[in-house]
Amino acid sequence: MSDITLLTAADMTAGFAGGRFTPVDVAEAALARITGPLAALNAIASVSPGLTISLAEASTERWRAGKPIGPLDGVPISFKDSFHMQGFPRWHGTACHAGTPSPHDALPVQRARAAGMVPTAKTTMPDFAMVMSGLSSEHGIIRNAWDGATSPGGSSSGAGPSVVLGGAAVALGTDMVGSVRLPAALSGLASIKPTQGRIAYDPPGSYRSAGPMARCVRDVELTLAALGQFSDGDFFSAEGRFIPALTDLTRLDGRRIAVWAQAGWGDATDAPTLAAVQTQAARLADLGAEIIEIADITVDAEDYMAIHWYMLSIGAPDYFGLTPAERGRIHPVIGAMYDGMLVQSAIFAAGVNRRITVATTRIAKQLSDFDYVLSPALPVRAFPAELPCPDPSLGAMSHQAFACWFNQLGWPAATVVVHDAGDGGCPVSVQIAGKRFDDAGVLQVAKLLEKTRGFDIRWPETVV
Repeated sequence: MSDITLLTAADMTAGFAGGRFTPVDVAEAALARITGPLAALNAIASVSPGLTISLAEASTERWRAGKPIGPLDGVPISFKDSFHMQGFPRWHGTACHAGTPSPHDALPVQRARAAGMVPTAKTTMPDFAMVMSGLSSEHGIIRNAWDGATSPGGSSSGAGPSVVLGGAAVALGTDMVGSVRLPAALSGLASIKPTQGRIAYDPPGSYRSAGPMARCVRDVELTLAALGQFSDGDFFSAEGRFIPALTDLTRLDGRRIAVWAQAGWGDATDAPTLAAVQTQAARLADLGAEIIEIADITVDAEDYMAIHWYMLSIGAPDYFGLTPAERGRIHPVIGAMYDGMLVQSAIFAAGVNRRITVATTRIAKQLSDFDYVLSPALPVRAFPAELPCPDPSLGAMSHQAFACWFNQLGWPAATVVVHDAGDGGCPVSVQIAGKRFDDAGVLQVAKLLEKTRGFDIRWPETVV
């Protein structure tokens, strides 16, 4: 039998249906990955083997009876530590918190359980999700499964390694400025930040999306179909549910696609990433799309800094509501960022919000005539695990430029692996973004690029 932890969700359920192996077999193998190589990368926040096996046993009985709940029954899934999971400790990435067990399941966790998915672990993240790298005062430096010297990105830091090394077939993270898409790209995984509100979330908020990452776009699509449903528990959630396209695209005739390869702020796009974008632009043209290159989006450095301050303001009540002793345990990089807020006024905060609104309105107008936007997911292929970002001199968010504005627009944005640099390292991804509620179209384009990329991913080997 091939390594069942490295199968796609569809291949797993085909194995369950054919009786070649069971959800218990997969869960036991995934737990071995979690307690072995994933623990060594500091990717795991908490685990409950008894719960995982009991849910896998229930799924096994459903498959034996020929009555699976759906296409993801028995498929292992990991959840970022920001999600509440009943009985699991929640640190939110920081030693400032005591890791108190959660009294309930968050809405996305409830949806996954209802689909028959089997939670295997909660994955690690940086303090308060405030940087897009793997720096955590509670869990240490979180490392990349492809190369332990490099960062897995963030803030869904442990999520990527959990899929790459077989601790889960799907990982669910959260994304405020790229925190699903960046870790997915740095791990060679497909992902989507769906239309804001497509996956109901609690506590409700207009700035955050839950999003899945997996080995292939189809598994991302299946997961979004299971989780992407309206809930009264989230008054920002979208009506109805996500429904995948009935057929896959083979051509893109009539679609207008903007190609955005360089951002005027943050890290410069490196050579492998630029090659990936250029190659995919040519491929999309060959498939019939009208390609229009844009030099940059219509924002400046102050607009990006407004995103920085806005993101910090989201976590500020949590942090500043702690005792001085508790605050003293924060990671120094993130603590310094919060300290920078102490000299700001309410007028400054109002100006930040207004600046973001004005900038987002400009971007929406600039991109209004395009069906999709092709860009890097992030400008660099890798950066050191010990750093908060590729170039700290540019600020802790120097690699967010291509990701963050699609959160403000509320647009769906997916990542897909497209380019093999030929050195045995993590392959390079691009990002495809589209208009609000066109999640199905974005995933169709991503699947088309995945299908035509011309190579299979050679996942890193592990020894348990």
